[in-house]
Amino acid sequence: MDIRFGDHPSFHRAAAGMVGVSAILGVALYPVTPLAPLVGGLAGMAAGAALGYGKAPARIVLAGLAVVPLFAMAPSVAAMSITAAALALGLAVGTRGTRAILTSGLAAVATLVAMWTALRFGHAAKLQAWSPLVRSGVAAAAMGMVGILAMLPRHLSISSDPVSAAVRRLPANLDAEVAGLCKRSVAIWAATKDDIDDTAGKNLVRDGVLKTLEVAGKSAQVKTTGASEQELGARAADLDARIAAATDAEVKTQYQAARAAVGDQQRYREQIAKGQERLVARMHNHVAALEKFQLAATGLEAARAQAAGAGAVKQLEELSHDVTASGDALADLELGETLATATLTDAPTAVIAPA
Repeated sequence: MDIRFGDHPSFHRAAAGMVGVSAILGVALYPVTPLAPLVGGLAGMAAGAALGYGKAPARIVLAGLAVVPLFAMAPSVAAMSITAAALALGLAVGTRGTRAILTSGLAAVATLVAMWTALRFGHAAKLQAWSPLVRSGVAAAAMGMVGILAMLPRHLSISSDPVSAAVRRLPANLDAEVAGLCKRSVAIWAATKDDIDDTAGKNLVRDGVLKTLEVAGKSAQVKTTGASEQELGARAADLDARIAAATDAEVKTQYQAARAAVGDQQRYREQIAKGQERLVARMHNHVAALEKFQLAATGLEAARAQAAGAGAVKQLEELSHDVTASGDALADLELGETLATATLTDAPTAVIAPA
């Protein structure tokens, strides 16, 4: 799971606006009202949000409504809660869906905490020696600094990497060579998702790596049960000797049926062994195609800078076809091996009846 923080410039503008405007208004409103730190902080938070994300009229109106309970009601938690709820709506303007709900909820909590912080600064014993004007400005600035937390849902994004999820689903009993190919393919994706800007190329590599991991996981499920090759060979030789020595027609027929069943098992095991060998070979080819595409894609910008962009793009298109073709072939081989396994599972077993 990836947690990313995007749109840094907007967040920086909002943070600077909230702290700066709150401090200025905290100082400017001090001669007007003893609630200057709170009023200045509320207005500063709305102004900072407008600087960072626009929608200034709506934010200013809601900030004005948020101030009303502070003057119309007795100082209480209820009054501050109504104020926080009104300002939260102003800070959430411009968001939709789940992000709007998260922003509104966090904005309400952040506003309450910010007002509490401003009050703590205003009444702190160690700050009483400061000028009341400065203390009002600092308290309002502290309120704006806490208030910026309300904007975090706008910038945080949580995404699940499908390749990481596929790696976690891989069985523990992978063949060593197959596990090595999976490790190489995951390394390709780790480099590609950050180095390749082209979305189509990145998706191509991601799908190719996912196909590698998917086929690798299913290959571990292919288990050749029953007798080993050596045991089947010994049984076949024993049955051949019994057939040669049999004098009763019915006994000979039963031994021949059993020998045919053993021969079928030998052929099925051989087919599965060939299928597994082809699977590993195809995975080698597919991973090599992914590596080649990765190198070409990451070098495309350098090629363009050297006025050879057209040739690089053409080469990239050809390599993308190679990756797609190798992925399709890998899927086809996977289906073929599944059918071979089903055939082995459904194979009849001969029964030797007593003579």
